[in-house]
Amino acid sequence: MEIEQELNNYARLVNEALEELFPRTPGEDYYRRVAALAYGEIDVHSLNEVIARPAWDLLDRGGKRWRPALGMLVYEALGGRAEDIVQLLTIPELIHNGTLIVDDVEDGSEVRRGKPCIHRIYGEDVAINAGNTLYYLPVAAVLSKIRIPEKAQTALLKIYVEEMLRLSLGQALDIAWHRGIGKEVNESQYLLMCDLKTGSLARLSVRIACLMAGVERAVEEKFSRFASSIAVAFQIQDDLLNLIGDESLYGKEIGGDLREGKRTLMVIHALRTLPHEKGEKLRGVLGVKTADKAAIDEAIELIKSSGAIEYSKSVARRLVEGGWSAVEPELRPCRAKELLHSLAEYLIVRSR
Repeated sequence: MEIEQELNNYARLVNEALEELFPRTPGEDYYRRVAALAYGEIDVHSLNEVIARPAWDLLDRGGKRWRPALGMLVYEALGGRAEDIVQLLTIPELIHNGTLIVDDVEDGSEVRRGKPCIHRIYGEDVAINAGNTLYYLPVAAVLSKIRIPEKAQTALLKIYVEEMLRLSLGQALDIAWHRGIGKEVNESQYLLMCDLKTGSLARLSVRIACLMAGVERAVEEKFSRFASSIAVAFQIQDDLLNLIGDESLYGKEIGGDLREGKRTLMVIHALRTLPHEKGEKLRGVLGVKTADKAAIDEAIELIKSSGAIEYSKSVARRLVEGGWSAVEPELRPCRAKELLHSLAEYLIVRSR
């Protein structure tokens, strides 16, 4: 697909910026600059072993880099140049990788991007701390390196705090639900959880682009809704791939969400529509969090029989179409506009 090649081009820009903003083996000057640290003796080797090394282990495994690509495409479609904003967009990308490291600890996952999860290699303590560091380090690194007008810097920090809080609220809901806390989750609640957990970093990218492009608040809100819509659609597709994807392409274990007892749109639809006996059987698998392949395969078949796969695809499609219809009139015809639409479409048909 053409959009995949274009994403690779944007990913190269992002990877170059990552190397500059977060070196593989930072030196003492780097830590002093980003942490505004003017005192004491820094054990650089230890910091690199428990922060930079595990973080780059994950970063080097690839990833679509679609969140910064989204921000760059919005900025270009608004008349800017991707190169002028890419360093700022390392912020959501590094934060995203930090969330993956921490999520895998919380979920007890085994595989991430085709290799053992970071906590399986370095230990849970190192993984949690490295992941948490990636929540803050990119903001400090960017602000210590790039000259941004004080008003824009204040606005950037406000956007960052808002979206990081939303991300944590979304993760809290996801954790609570697969621990069996609260009542039966409905579709509206699930969609808001995805909007918070997955939408936050897509919105962060787009809001940074809008901030630097100087658009009006009403226009920023339209692009924020667009980012939310395609991010939720992306999450639905991710949940689908966890059930029916090709594990060699997907990079995570198929059925892992069922093993963790997660409530996805497919599960919610299946529990809502399956006959009582079959619904209770699916609840049983979710409740025991089993790793038994036969039980997980049976649960997948129950979900398929409910029509949940087709239903979820239709919801994702509707979200993408609705999000695009809001921003399309704001953009002049240009290559970036075409690619932005192609990216939104790609996120719900991808196989990995």
